[in-house]
Amino acid sequence: MPPKLQLDKAAWQWAETVNPEHVNQGHIETAYRLNLTKCKAQACKRNCKGNPYCLNCIGERVWFGEIDENSWHDIEDPNAERREDGMFVGLKNLGATCYVNTFLQLWFHNKTVRQALYRYREIGLDVVNIKQETWTPNSIAGHLQLLFALLEHSERQFLDPKEFIEHLGLDAGLQQDAQEFSKLFLNLLEESLSQQLDPSVRFVIQNQFCGEYAYVTTCSQCGNSSQCPSKFYELDLSIRGHKTLEDSLRDFLKEEKLEGDNQYMCSLCSKKQNAIRSIQLQNLPPVLNLQLLRFVFDKKTGHKKKLNSFIQFPEVLDMSKFIVKKPRIVRENEMEVIDIDPEDEEMDANAMYSLTAVLIHRGPTAYSGHYIAHIKDMDSRTWYKYNDEEIEKMKGSNLHLGTEDDPQEGQGKQKGRIPKGSHGSKNAYMLVYTRQKEVENNSYSKEDSIVSKTLIPKHVKDYVTYDNEKFEMWVAEKMLMRDRNIETGKEQQELTKEIYLKLIAEIPQDQREWLGIKWLNSWLEDPSKAKAIDNKGFMCPHGKLDPHCAGKLKCVSTSGADMLYNEYGGGPRLRVADSLCHTCVKQHCNMMRLKIKMVDDEKYISASMKVNNIQKNVCSYWVGKASLRSWKRLAMERLDGTRNENNSKGNTSQEEEAIEELSDESPKHNMENKNLGNDETQDNLKSSTGEVDSSSNQNGPVKVEGDEEEDLKFNFDVLCDHDKLDPDISCRKLVPDHVWDRLRQYFPDCPEFSQDTPSCDLCNIMNREEQESKEMNKLLATQQKSALSDLFADKKRPLALQTPQEVNVVSATFVTEWRNFVREPLKREPVTEILNSTLLCRHLKYLYPPANIPPDLSDHGGKIVYLWPREWEVISHSFAVDYEISVVKTADEDGRVLVFTLPEVCQECVDDRIVKEEQARYEFTNAIVYIRKVPKDQKLVNTTDMEKEEDPDFVQQNGNKFRTSIEEPPEKMVKLADGTRRKSQRHRKSRGEKELKVSSTDTLKELKLQIMKLFSVPPFDQNLTVSGVSLNDDAATLGSLMLSPGSVIMLQADEPVEDPMVLQDLIQVSSGPEAGFKGTGLLGH
Repeated sequence: MPPKLQLDKAAWQWAETVNPEHVNQGHIETAYRLNLTKCKAQACKRNCKGNPYCLNCIGERVWFGEIDENSWHDIEDPNAERREDGMFVGLKNLGATCYVNTFLQLWFHNKTVRQALYRYREIGLDVVNIKQETWTPNSIAGHLQLLFALLEHSERQFLDPKEFIEHLGLDAGLQQDAQEFSKLFLNLLEESLSQQLDPSVRFVIQNQFCGEYAYVTTCSQCGNSSQCPSKFYELDLSIRGHKTLEDSLRDFLKEEKLEGDNQYMCSLCSKKQNAIRSIQLQNLPPVLNLQLLRFVFDKKTGHKKKLNSFIQFPEVLDMSKFIVKKPRIVRENEMEVIDIDPEDEEMDANAMYSLTAVLIHRGPTAYSGHYIAHIKDMDSRTWYKYNDEEIEKMKGSNLHLGTEDDPQEGQGKQKGRIPKGSHGSKNAYMLVYTRQKEVENNSYSKEDSIVSKTLIPKHVKDYVTYDNEKFEMWVAEKMLMRDRNIETGKEQQELTKEIYLKLIAEIPQDQREWLGIKWLNSWLEDPSKAKAIDNKGFMCPHGKLDPHCAGKLKCVSTSGADMLYNEYGGGPRLRVADSLCHTCVKQHCNMMRLKIKMVDDEKYISASMKVNNIQKNVCSYWVGKASLRSWKRLAMERLDGTRNENNSKGNTSQEEEAIEELSDESPKHNMENKNLGNDETQDNLKSSTGEVDSSSNQNGPVKVEGDEEEDLKFNFDVLCDHDKLDPDISCRKLVPDHVWDRLRQYFPDCPEFSQDTPSCDLCNIMNREEQESKEMNKLLATQQKSALSDLFADKKRPLALQTPQEVNVVSATFVTEWRNFVREPLKREPVTEILNSTLLCRHLKYLYPPANIPPDLSDHGGKIVYLWPREWEVISHSFAVDYEISVVKTADEDGRVLVFTLPEVCQECVDDRIVKEEQARYEFTNAIVYIRKVPKDQKLVNTTDMEKEEDPDFVQQNGNKFRTSIEEPPEKMVKLADGTRRKSQRHRKSRGEKELKVSSTDTLKELKLQIMKLFSVPPFDQNLTVSGVSLNDDAATLGSLMLSPGSVIMLQADEPVEDPMVLQDLIQVSSGPEAGFKGTGLLGH
């Protein structure tokens, strides 16, 4: 089958030689492509888009093949959420609760804690019927008891800890400090268990996690020691500057000298003495929690930072070297001697700890990332990785932290090898070591599981059983839904195959109808989602099928279409026998013949206009230049008439291809053009304009120059406002009569003006008057410029007053407007009045007094201009002045110099004006400031001085300075918001400088965040200065910091950070103080 483009052209090729009046049924069927051969089923590798009889490759093949049963439903296998044999149960992450999940798993794996929780009994709890009542625990210990019971006996792969999180009052979407959560929760749990009668329950937290150390202070003078004992539940170890865990422990226990102002008050010496203070570990708990201080507070930013320092830690930790050994008294030579037994085997055995858990924070900062836990199962001695819902059993019996511990491992590997029996991490924030004897006691067999189940309260066991029953019911329902969907899908497959086979059945032409190919594609893609059949977009204005849409539809059997309409509805139905539009076919045939002639005329006119053959004795006609450029488009619009919106959809591109083919220089076209005479052209034009509103634009709009030509009518651009020939000869052009005759064939009603037609008299009179006015303005501008040359050039302006002397004052707005008129008298109207009222207050007194120090005369930011008396004499006679203002300097009888103004100055209003101007200077919205990044070691100087040094306008090549700002020409003026003008302060950007849009209400913190996006420098590393003044208060607004539009802010970076994850995280951090766990149940609220 030929390509679609060839089929489209072949459908209308006959129209080039057939008169529209001679169009027959055969031509019509050819236009609708009904003369093509039907494609056999499964014979095409792809669909023949131009053939309405080809129904291959439209999506039917999948229905005749084997279809996977899983494609009939979107229900995941519910058994995938069933707990695997020998695996533990995970916890669902509710948004940002991964830090809670890691600790819950850690405490669950402590056999002693778990069994103590099972023995917990809620006070005042009545008998609970789990199936009939909505029961939830009323204490934190009760919630933990239920959660542990579910973790051990649930059939689910993971649990939802929503009720536990809500009971604590935690925000599930806010990631909190995991180390702080551990401390607060254990304290809360200990308080919750304190009311229990069973001591193994009441003291389980202290017995498992509580140790003792003492702050020991020793006087350097007398050796007297004092101790301050204290309990701990975990040791907070600094990792900054330490490579191993033992280094951090030694740093924790190191001695501190108390000297100077920090001396120790010795009780024996009875005065302050130098002393040494240290921490001594005295008693270690069975489970030793070591918190690695990865998250530290940054005083500059008020937020936490994460330390990604590498730390090495052993699998077996010997704490004997860090414990103060108990002294013993022995008798030597009948004397009691205090001795320390270095071979205290019992103490050494209790000081041997094994690594049982590593808690990891994956992420670059303290405010983002993810928490996971590696926990060792006491029974199987196997390590498991707990990642919320997912639990992974490690291969072998060794700990494998994996590459996820270091997300930036590819950027640089840790130097040196980790010795055998040790591990290393950049992200571990808590290490859990369990006393080796305790590890053996904590092993958990199947028998232990049976025993522990007897410890659980009945209502909790009932809850677990009921939850497992609900899970099994849910699995059964999901499986039933899957089976039903599969059955329905197979039925749909058989129905679709049946309908398709009917659609392609061999039947006579009169038993076929049209269906859109896109709808057929959507139906075969998913029959359940197919919409109603909509054929309205394929209809012509005559209520039949538009012939140009035939390529978008397929001919199918009526019996198959009946089944589709019964199933999906829609319409209107387009049966082949009565849907072919004879009128549209004839109109398009007529239009194609006209277009063929138009192509030839376009070439003829273009060739004729290239030759300058306009002679005086030859009749010529005026044609608008815009009309001559766009005559083909205008002719097409006339042919098409009023476009029908429904017809225009999708037809333009198809017909553009046809007209492009017709534009080829073929002898056949030229021959046909000769046969198509002028009379026939006029007849066809008249018939087309009457009927062609049903057809669509065949050639599309021709590109024209300027928007004013869009609504152009042919040769109407030579008309003036009085509908006569426009005197402006630049808008029109003479064409020979033979060219005009061809154009008139397309526009018989257009305005016609021969070469001898006079232009509009009224327009000529108005033009003469306008020209005379311009000449008068030009003469006036010349006279005023000559009389006020110094004022125009801004030279020799009054700067200081002599005694006695008087100068006059006018507003700068007047001077600017007057200069503009003098420069362009032909484009601007002359200035006739001076409005000095803008310089007076409401009391009609002066608002801009002279300065108290020389020079006396200030222009107040370019708002006023001073005039010499001779200049005022010229201006007062040339312009109407509402108020005369002058500044006078004179001496009284005693010789005292006096400076005053007429009218006098209103000091109250002057003060008010200054305050408002100063306020307005620091009140702005979306103003531009400039950020200039400079090296860290470069000395910050005043930005104005830097601009002068770098700005070529300040220094010439020979070193001579340019003229001062007073000598700047008037072109260097810019207009302010209030209408006044001042000399341009346009900023010249330097290399490495960037712009920012800010408002005066923005805070410095918000500005720093914007700077971070531009320069990748975090706020805490930014040092900002303006004119040598540092900007430090992050909470202050830019207006309060006296930052004005156009300010140049100097940026120095301490430690540039280019990690996009860090920068994105900092952008999201709130500028307010951290709330932590304030308002949650962890703090007793």
